[in-house]
Amino acid sequence: MDTPFLYPLHESADFLVRHCKLPPHIGTGSAANHGDPNNPLAQLVKHFQLARRQKVTGRSEDTFCGTFLFPAAGDCLFLLHGEAAGQLSREFGKGLTLQGNSADGWFELSCPEYYVKAVSGRKEQPAWAIGTPVNCPATITYRSSRPIARVCATINNFDFEHGNVPTVGKCGGGVEILRVAAAGRVVDFAWRDGHQELRRLVDAGVVLTTSLTTFSFVAWPGAAEPDLTQFAFDIASLCAVVARQHTGVAVLSFLDEEGRPIKRIACNPVESPIRGDYVIQFLHFDSGLPQLFQEGFDEHVRMQQSDLWRRLPFLCAAIEDSPYLEQKYATLMAGVEFLIRSSLLEGGHCSAEEGEKLKLPDLLGAARAKLGWTIPKHYTAKERHRHLRNAVAHGGDLPGDGTTVRRQFDKWHLFLLRRVLGRLGYTGEVASPSAGWASSSAVDDFSEEHNAFGT
Repeated sequence: MDTPFLYPLHESADFLVRHCKLPPHIGTGSAANHGDPNNPLAQLVKHFQLARRQKVTGRSEDTFCGTFLFPAAGDCLFLLHGEAAGQLSREFGKGLTLQGNSADGWFELSCPEYYVKAVSGRKEQPAWAIGTPVNCPATITYRSSRPIARVCATINNFDFEHGNVPTVGKCGGGVEILRVAAAGRVVDFAWRDGHQELRRLVDAGVVLTTSLTTFSFVAWPGAAEPDLTQFAFDIASLCAVVARQHTGVAVLSFLDEEGRPIKRIACNPVESPIRGDYVIQFLHFDSGLPQLFQEGFDEHVRMQQSDLWRRLPFLCAAIEDSPYLEQKYATLMAGVEFLIRSSLLEGGHCSAEEGEKLKLPDLLGAARAKLGWTIPKHYTAKERHRHLRNAVAHGGDLPGDGTTVRRQFDKWHLFLLRRVLGRLGYTGEVASPSAGWASSSAVDDFSEEHNAFGT
């Protein structure tokens, strides 16, 4: 009897394949080096395993059958089975390869580094192992070499309700497209197939993180693969600021003129639980995501090329990820202090050593005096910001009840995002409260009316 291609997870095949970020790629492969080859115990175990395999099968088989799968949630996986897979232990390895046929034709997969996270028991037959890429992506190339005409990125945790491009013949359940211009190039965000069903699973809490959309763009003349890759990652990192969560590229596909894949790069990016509280309220309006990309993308790229600013989008993305309010607040204030210090350094107002010595009140004072920032007194009333910052940084008790602390957290979170978007050159509006109600206001409006979350 043939072994199912999703063995040993074949009983969950419908769930795993449904909404997968990349269709299953099935083939045979091998691993160049698994575990520490200099470990005497590992060498002894391998010696007896090879001897047993030769005694049972009459041969020393180094290849295994495998499936590469990228399910809707979680990391991409290698599902391996056979005698060679049974020799893999829960360790790191190098040089895993897989070759076979897929829906897109013959493929060759290469994974420089991987980790085996689960293995079969001693008596299970056929033996199996489940691994995942680590420290670097897995690359899939297809047989024929063709020029790259278009690039499509499957992006995590980014979504939109309405598009801004009319779709011919669209009926209920159709695909929405949201078009922006980045560095003068058209970029189309689009719903993935089955978007509405997957969105319901997300809203119900059944799926906590996944890819709901893709974005694509035409490869421009003279662009090399690294140029196209960096452009895609710059788009994704700007989306992280908008969505206030990690929006990493899960799969990057290089396509020919007919839309057939030439090469795919599968990554395991850092993930956030999906949240809907984006900093821009109506993404599909001209004053929404299109305006941000038009005004801020070039500056965002320049900042990503600077050691001074490179971490900023990911600090913004991680603020809400921690489970406890104290941890969230600590990450938030680290982001605020990072932004002010970097701005002071960039403007030549202090050295790196001097900047590191400045505490939060000193940084806010320098932002007012040297950077000309507007920081109204309602942000620093009764020094609550300083007490909160010190409490979460040094493990003290929070100075106030949970509701009060949460409102202060939301106020300073919005302050950080306003400053980040303003630094990018965005002049539109952001989602903000108005007397406690959901509203929007100009990105540079720091008034208490549009920044106080209490009713």
